[in-house]
Parts: sequence; structure tokens; C-alpha cells
Amino acid sequence: MSSSKKTAFYLLLLCAVFFQACNEHRCEVKEARWNASDKNALDELVDFCQDLALRLDSGIMLGHKESLAYGSMWYNQPGRSDVKSVSGHYPAVVDWTLTGIESGANINVDSVPFVRIKQYVTQMYHNEGVTVLSWAPAWQQTWVGMADEADSILTEEEFFAHYAKGLDCLAAFLLALKNDSEQYIPVVVQLFDWPNIQEVCPAGIYIDLWRKSVDYLRDKKNIHHVLYAYSMNGVETGADLSRYYPGNAYVDIVGLRLYQDFETDGSGSLYGQRLEKGLSAVCHFAQKNKKLPALSETGLKGVKISNFFSGILDPVISKYKISYMVFGANMWNEEESYYVPIPGHPASEDFFNFAHNSHIIMCKNQRGNK
Repeated sequence: MSSSKKTAFYLLLLCAVFFQACNEHRCEVKEARWNASDKNALDELVDFCQDLALRLDSGIMLGHKESLAYGSMWYNQPGRSDVKSVSGHYPAVVDWTLTGIESGANINVDSVPFVRIKQYVTQMYHNEGVTVLSWAPAWQQTWVGMADEADSILTEEEFFAHYAKGLDCLAAFLLALKNDSEQYIPVVVQLFDWPNIQEVCPAGIYIDLWRKSVDYLRDKKNIHHVLYAYSMNGVETGADLSRYYPGNAYVDIVGLRLYQDFETDGSGSLYGQRLEKGLSAVCHFAQKNKKLPALSETGLKGVKISNFFSGILDPVISKYKISYMVFGANMWNEEESYYVPIPGHPASEDFFNFAHNSHIIMCKNQRGNK
């Protein structure tokens, strides 16, 4: 072999080794990043995880409950959103309640048809947004009581067989979430979305039912395009989170649910203090367990403080690396029940400025629902 050919050969070999090393390094980086708890996660879910990890490095996604279906005193106006009306952009996250689906109903507890929620999930997918699906059976109080009674007439197996009928309905909805290429649309499922769960359900029952629910959806129903969000109300310490925590194999996102109560905390100082403690606990807990932290529900009903977003909320959340925050719903049938201001509201300019902060992520794609 001539010297020139040898040189070319060694250069090619060196390039091959270099690119192999780069590929291995990328794999190592990918593995080192945040991954789904589901060991059989579909490629769509793996990609979704990496996208969420990248967004975590960029800022906090702004979310709003059921934002596309209705808003303050309006209902079912395609393309409309109170968040978009004020900020110019759709929210990056929309949280839908699936409560009611377990009974075979056609609409959820907020009167949104489940068939339309599927359409909104597709819209968010095309807008490169994130969908959270919050579910707590409407008969949750009943089954908590049933499961906790030592002298219950149902055996554990009989109870779960009854409960699994609700999971079957939830699974059917999740399995119908597909894009135009018949690939599953990855979503976040927030199980047992019941604010006062700590007050009415023993930790052991909660953990056992959570694990059985996830195992059922994964193993029985073959659902592998879902991340599971564990959210607790008003926690302030890691111990608060640990008490009900189902375990790393069953959770992907750890969230805090916290609203400001204006009647007892008119200035928002108490809310700010609790938010600081809660997010600190959630972020430390999430980092320790390699999960994504989130502010799963928050806000001030009626937005009665004109600088709530820039003066109370942002000074706290800007200190923490959280994936997303979700504001409470703007109800279509309750005039005083809203958490995002509408145009002309005293807090609308403050919300606009807040939404346009460099560390706040909105949906830039403005494709509306057809």
C-alpha cells in the first residue's frame, strides 16, 4: 500500500473511531438525562422525555386547565383561549380532567365531551405543546372508604375488579390518542387528582392502588406512551412528599398543588412563603429521585392582585428549575371563577409581561383546532 493510501486509510479509521466515540458520548448523555419510569417506553415517549428535558433547561412552560375548550363566560369557540387572548400565544401546557370517564359518560365533570378532548390533545401535539390528563374517579371517596374498612364485604380482588372497570375506560381513551401516522401521542397522566387526598386516604392504600393502577395500564392494557405525575397539595418538606410517594418505578413527574387564598392572605405573603417551601421541597425531591419537578396547579381566584404574576408568583418560581406550571381554569359558567385575566382586566398587562418573560415558555405555533 502506498504512503498516500496508508494516510487516507488511517484518516478514515481515525474518523470512524472519532464518530463512534461521539455517538457513544451522545448515548451516554441521553442515558444520563431524564428518562421515563416505564422500561418499555415507546420511542415516541422517549423522544418526549428528551424534549421535556431540553425545555427544562430553557424555562418554565406556562399551562392552563382546559384552556382550549372554554374560558371566562364562553364555551366551545374553536381557536379561542383566554391565555391567547391576553398574551398572543396558546399555553404550552393544557391540563384536562378525565373524571367521569370511568362511568362511561360522554362528557367530563366540566361538561367537555371526551371526543373533543381527544381533538384538543391532537391540537396541542401539532402546536408542540404538552397535554396533562388529570383523573380521579368520581366515586373516589367511596372506594377509599371501601378499601379502608376492615370489615368490607368486598375482598381485595373483588374491589380491584370493580375499580379496574374504570381503568378500562381510561385505557380506551389513552389508546385512542394517535397522530396522522398512527403513532401514539405522548401525554402526562396525573392520577388521583383529588386535592385533599392526604386527609381522607391512608398512605398505604394510596400507594398500593397507584402501583396497581400503573401496572394494570402498562402490563394489562399495553400502554407505554404515558408519563405519570404525582402531585400533592400544599407540601412543604421532602417528608410530606415521601409519605404518599408510590416509588421511582411508578412516577415521572413530582408536582406541587398550591393556590393563594385571598380571604386569609390578602397580600399574598403567606402564599409566597408556602410556594417557596413547596417548590424547594419538590425540586430537591425530584432531583434526588431523577424526576421532573412541576407546579401542577396554582393561581389566585379572580386575580384580585393586579401584579400577582410579576410581584408574587414570578419572584419565587424564577428561582427554581421546574418543568411547567398550570393555572386554574377560567370557568365558562361562573363569572368570578378564573385564574388567568381576560383583556381589560386590571392584571392583564401584568400577565402579558409575565408570559413574555425569557424564562416562560409558550406555544409559538398558533394552529387552531379545526
